[in-house]
Amino acid sequence: MKNLSNIIAISFKSILKNKRRNIFTMIGIIIGIAAVITIMSLGNGFKKTAADEFSDSGAGKNSALISFMTSSGESAKNNPFSQQDIGIVKQIDGVSDAKIKETEDQGYSAKMTNPQKKGDISILKKDEVTSPEEGKGFNSEDNELRKKVVTVDDKIAKDVFNKDAIGKTLYIDGQGFEVVGIVNDMMNPKAVSMPSQTFNQYMGNLQQDFPSLQLTIADNANKKEVANKVADKLNKNGSGISDGSYSYNDTEEMMKGINKVFDGITYFVAAVAGISLFIAGIGVMNVMYISVTERTEEIAIRRAFGAKSRDIELQFLVESVVLCVLGGLIGLILGILIASLVDAVTPDYIKSVVSISSVVIAVGVSMFIGIVFGWIPARAAAKKELIDIIK
Repeated sequence: MKNLSNIIAISFKSILKNKRRNIFTMIGIIIGIAAVITIMSLGNGFKKTAADEFSDSGAGKNSALISFMTSSGESAKNNPFSQQDIGIVKQIDGVSDAKIKETEDQGYSAKMTNPQKKGDISILKKDEVTSPEEGKGFNSEDNELRKKVVTVDDKIAKDVFNKDAIGKTLYIDGQGFEVVGIVNDMMNPKAVSMPSQTFNQYMGNLQQDFPSLQLTIADNANKKEVANKVADKLNKNGSGISDGSYSYNDTEEMMKGINKVFDGITYFVAAVAGISLFIAGIGVMNVMYISVTERTEEIAIRRAFGAKSRDIELQFLVESVVLCVLGGLIGLILGILIASLVDAVTPDYIKSVVSISSVVIAVGVSMFIGIVFGWIPARAAAKKELIDIIK
């Protein structure tokens, strides 16, 4: 153990002695490992985000969603999942429970009833909106007090209030709400954000634009078969059959497909990064050959003092591994920083997840490169006999 610690100490001294050359040698390893860690972290993040989204939408083991789509593709005018429908569904074999599923990012259909402009809007329930483009928005205290305030999209502000919306009253289904902010929503120009508790008190009778029914499947039942049976039953007797149709989408299968795509992309990029690591490994081998040539005198002295071939070989092999592991650790830190930077720039879209396996891969690959590409120069150093060096 003591001998190994001495070898590692000598290895660090040798690496520091030629800092510039060794830094350039490590760059290939740093770039390769950083690329692998970044892609793996983002890939894991994408998969976790997708899994969470699907879990929220009923992709659990004993959970299934029945969706309803109108013939026109627009939001449903009437609730397609009446209490009678839910009662029928609960009687189907394999269904333990059924309830209407609410999705946080989906709006609720309502009517704007201002004298200047009438039309359909989509209300989004929010706990707070603190950074609108204009106005002050509303905070958690406003939510707790159930204040009748809203933020509106720029299009509503223009069409209804001629761009002078702040402080004015927006009438929704005959009830007045003060406009306290303007929030542009390119995906939904009819969006109106309202404190969630205010919504529950004054707008609790509204339904979401695209409602769905969440089923709890019995443990011994086949989820796919039961869900399809429910969809078929509703398509025959459901209250919404005159406006559209009911369907079941196997989100679990979709999740598996998405995971395969993410894994494929991750492995492809990792393979490309592997080419960089292979080239870096050749660089390490060349540097170690140069080191062996430059340290011929050191090898001779150690031979004269009784060092064996395996001692010389181990010395250079450890130096190669230390050099590669240092590069790997720097690449690991750099990869985590890049992934975190992507997180910070796109907080609503991408979340990186650094797994223990990523760290193990970074260190393991670095050691592997050090051993594989350092072994040949180490063997060359070990074969140098004292008599040959003196000659």
